[in-house]
Amino acid sequence: MKDLLHVRKATATTLQKALEINLDLRYYGSIVEIGAGQEVARNFFQAGGASGTIAQTSSAYDMRFSDAIYGPDDTGRYVTRHRLQRMLEREFQLVVERVSKERHPDSCYFAFANTVSAKRYGVDSECHGWLGIRFQHQPGAEPSQVVLHVLMLDSSNLGQQTALGTLGVNLIHSTFKYQDNVDELVDSLTENLGWGRIDIDYIHFDGPCFKFGANRQMPLKLVTSSQGPVVMFNTDGTCAIPGDLLYKKIPLILRGTFRPFTNVHEDMIAYGREGLCKELGVKEEDIVVLCEVNVARYLYEDADDVSDLRARVDMLAALGYHSMVTSHLRFFRLGEYFLKHQLRRIAFVLSVVDLDMIFDQEYYAGLSGGILHAISKIFASDSKIMTYPILTAEGEVCTLDNHEVAAEQQYLFKHLIYNRRILALEPPREKMVPFALENIGDLIARGDERWMDLVPEVVRRRIGELKI
Repeated sequence: MKDLLHVRKATATTLQKALEINLDLRYYGSIVEIGAGQEVARNFFQAGGASGTIAQTSSAYDMRFSDAIYGPDDTGRYVTRHRLQRMLEREFQLVVERVSKERHPDSCYFAFANTVSAKRYGVDSECHGWLGIRFQHQPGAEPSQVVLHVLMLDSSNLGQQTALGTLGVNLIHSTFKYQDNVDELVDSLTENLGWGRIDIDYIHFDGPCFKFGANRQMPLKLVTSSQGPVVMFNTDGTCAIPGDLLYKKIPLILRGTFRPFTNVHEDMIAYGREGLCKELGVKEEDIVVLCEVNVARYLYEDADDVSDLRARVDMLAALGYHSMVTSHLRFFRLGEYFLKHQLRRIAFVLSVVDLDMIFDQEYYAGLSGGILHAISKIFASDSKIMTYPILTAEGEVCTLDNHEVAAEQQYLFKHLIYNRRILALEPPREKMVPFALENIGDLIARGDERWMDLVPEVVRRRIGELKI
């Protein structure tokens, strides 16, 4: 039979992709879905010829049925990576056990699964889900696997169902069509999905199909190819599950390019964390520090080099910090992101002069509601901005008390200070770390070793990995 999956053509529709899989007799497996209908399976049935591809479809909506089939989760939750893994392993094993002896030896078996929490009437909860595919990339091979976590952004349950159905077909189709090219696989995941319907914030590859390095580069590609606006990383450099990393935590966010991470950054984090603990009456372990690397200028202006993005994530991990790579240029977009995760308390730590950006009306050009809309998102619930003073070359200290914003924003500025939404960090003057008077890259280029005094030891050892 002609190998339909390697014929390159214009982007196929969802049903065309499903039909393409249905007509290739090599692929055979099960589709199990919990929480948002059976839209993935429906697409394969609607496309026609599904009897050649689908061994079984099911949906265990009742929690007791789900627990009886896949076992209870230790957390008591149902939309988890752990439950998805149990679903994939069980369904894949059943397919192989029940049909492999009767089918052609060239068959490749698979199991697709998802477990999601979709929009419910009258309930304001996070709409998200886990989905994945466990498959053989060649006959008789040990299984490989692709797992995603997604945020579903449609305002209706029906919209979320159809979006998930499209994404599921894309994942199955792309896994078989682009298994030798993970870049293409990731690029095709959101085909036929309009902007703002699905955000992918986690991806993980396992098994003999995928080369070493896929799990290092592909999470970053989710952001740089606009599959999702945010990915997070653990302190060992692996892609983090946002829901787990943020669970019962207060994020403290430091924005920067981190080319390189400097002593000032380290000081800002230390005093920001200490100040937030005092202000909110919490312990340090209640706070998760996130060093945010923003790639918006690369995406929208083609004005940034992201070739060292992985090196920056690794350097932050070596320093013991979690990191997040985002495409959100404006602060309030990050506020919206954390609200989607039901986090009402977040904090930014920034230099006092960076307040000028937040209070610049032109920064919000084209935004309905302008600066007032943005401020309402930044300071949702009990969120804070912690401002770090600047020690100038002349020895003067620029603080929240003596910093001025544009005249038309003065009353708003004072209102936020009075209500303790904007707070001043107050490191002792003798312990303040001065901001670099010269660009560190320029110092390095000239062979001026003064740059070594401006960065932590870990950065000095690894500076050659960055594009400075």
